[in-house]
Amino acid sequence: MIVPARASVAEAKRWRKPPRLYGAVAHDLAEAITEGRFAPGDFLPTEHALATEYGASRGVVREALRLLSARGMIEVFHGRGSRVLPRHRWQLLDQLVHLMQEDRRVPRDLLQLRRILEVEIAGMAAESASDAQLEAMGLTIDQMRADADRPEICIEHDIQFHRLLAEAAGNVLLPLVLEPVGQLLRASRLATIHNPGSVDRSVMAHQQILDQVRARDMAGSRDAMHRHLVQVEGEIQQMKGAFEPAMASQ
Repeated sequence: MIVPARASVAEAKRWRKPPRLYGAVAHDLAEAITEGRFAPGDFLPTEHALATEYGASRGVVREALRLLSARGMIEVFHGRGSRVLPRHRWQLLDQLVHLMQEDRRVPRDLLQLRRILEVEIAGMAAESASDAQLEAMGLTIDQMRADADRPEICIEHDIQFHRLLAEAAGNVLLPLVLEPVGQLLRASRLATIHNPGSVDRSVMAHQQILDQVRARDMAGSRDAMHRHLVQVEGEIQQMKGAFEPAMASQ
C-alpha cells in the first residue's frame, strides 16, 4: 500500500521552477528531501504531478528521479512511485565512495569477489539466457550509449546489466546474493565514472560480454567478463590512492 506523502508540492514551501533539465529538477527535489519536506518513507508526488509542477516533460522528471535513485535518496517502484529512503542510506553511499578512494583493500577485495561470482555467472548465462533476457541486456547497453553524457544515470544501466546477467544464469539465488554487492558496485562506478573514456570502455566491455553470451559461448563469456574486470581494475588504478594490481597474475 502506498503511504501518502506528508507534504504535497502545493503544501510545501513554493519551489522555484528550474529550467527544463533533469539535473535542475533533481537538485530541487533533493533540496526538498534534505530539508525534510518529504520524510523517509514518504512517497514523492507522481511523475505527472511533478511534470506539471516543474513545467517539464515526464521524461525529464523520470531522469531526475533516476538520478536521485543513483544517489541513494529514493527508491523507485515501477508503477507505484518513488519513496524517500532513510538518511543513513544516502550517507552510506557517500561513505562507500570515500572508502573506495581511500582504502586500497576495498576495491581490491570487491574485484576478487566479483571475479569469483561474475565470471561464472557469465558462463552460466551463455548456457541458459532466454531471447527475452538477451534483448533486455542489449537494451541496457543501448541506454548506456544514449546516456553516455549523464554518468550517474549511466551507472544505473551498468548495474542493471549485471543484475539481468545474474538472472539469466538460471540460478534463483544468484540475484539475491549479488544484491548486497550492488551498493559497492555503485560506489565503485561513482568513484571512476569521470575517468576520461570510462563510459566508452564500459559500453564496449558490456557489448563484448553480451556478444559471447548470445553466441552461447560459455568459455568466451567467462573470458569477456574476466577482461571487463581487468578493465575495471584499470579504472580504479587511475584514482588517487590506487591499489596494487589484484588480478594481473590471476
